[in-house]
Amino acid sequence: MKMLIHLIGSIAFAAVLAGQPAQAEEVPIKIVMSSTPSFTWTPFLVAQNTTFGPLQKKLGRKIKVTYSPTTTPAILGLIAGDYDFGVAYVQHAIKAQSEGKDIVVLANMMDNPTAALVVREDEPDIKTPKDLKGKVVGVVSLGSGHHLIGLAVAEAYGLKPDDVTFRSTGGISGWVPAMRSKRVDAIIVSEPTLSQLLNEHLGRILIDFHRRDATEQVFKGPHPTVALLARREYVKAHPEVAKAVVEAQVEALHWIAQHKPADVAQKLPDNLKNRPDAVKILTRVMPAISTTGRTTPEAIKVTTGWLQKMGDVSKDVTVDPAKVLDFEFLPK
Repeated sequence: MKMLIHLIGSIAFAAVLAGQPAQAEEVPIKIVMSSTPSFTWTPFLVAQNTTFGPLQKKLGRKIKVTYSPTTTPAILGLIAGDYDFGVAYVQHAIKAQSEGKDIVVLANMMDNPTAALVVREDEPDIKTPKDLKGKVVGVVSLGSGHHLIGLAVAEAYGLKPDDVTFRSTGGISGWVPAMRSKRVDAIIVSEPTLSQLLNEHLGRILIDFHRRDATEQVFKGPHPTVALLARREYVKAHPEVAKAVVEAQVEALHWIAQHKPADVAQKLPDNLKNRPDAVKILTRVMPAISTTGRTTPEAIKVTTGWLQKMGDVSKDVTVDPAKVLDFEFLPK
């Protein structure tokens, strides 16, 4: 009889536990990256292999990273609360703010676009961006960050928007075929496709945006791209988690600044670090990486203006940079 009572009590206790929420240490911190791993996302990929280990011990929780094949599901998932943090472009926080979704930038990772404007080798007459008048420039897609860069180049060098035809290449996989088939005269690409075009003598660099002077020439200042994003609601509810994640990411930025490309390569996923040209690619990419995690309100205004010109943000909406940037947890 005593055994029966003990068994019933154990079952009842287990039922009570089953109805309780999981303890905090059992719930992972969920981060979504709006792409599959590539050199563009170096600061976050390095953080995973340098500072996220201590971060997990500090918080007593695992970190679960999801790589989204495209941006849309990543941002929608972040907005819906499926993820706690997002690694995406600053422009996605601007778009969300313009639509009344309170997504904020907690730390900037890239001060410059990790891209270059490449001209076909058999187009010797294109010597400066002004010579792109009447030409076709390939971009990932119309309305993309690369399209924004192309429009900014045209304006910076005195061209009108309709002086250049921007053509979607159908994504990264279409970059090389577009140049080989001569569907485009020039193209805006990132690594490692950039190196492939150069190695195969399909193109030459006209503007390398990894360089800060080139970015400032076009955007009159920094042009932040990759960043750590979160819902403001989540940040307010979990300030200690947000602070720890931001500090871990900034520590990774400092680590990168203090190491050589060969060392940084060893902290990347196998598919990147095992490339024979990994060090060469990182030598190009690393100057674009932020060392502080900060960017300027003016840079947000400039990016917002280009998003409005492209129609991605309504011209009737005013986006306050102070609402986009939340640098409360960045080191002073």
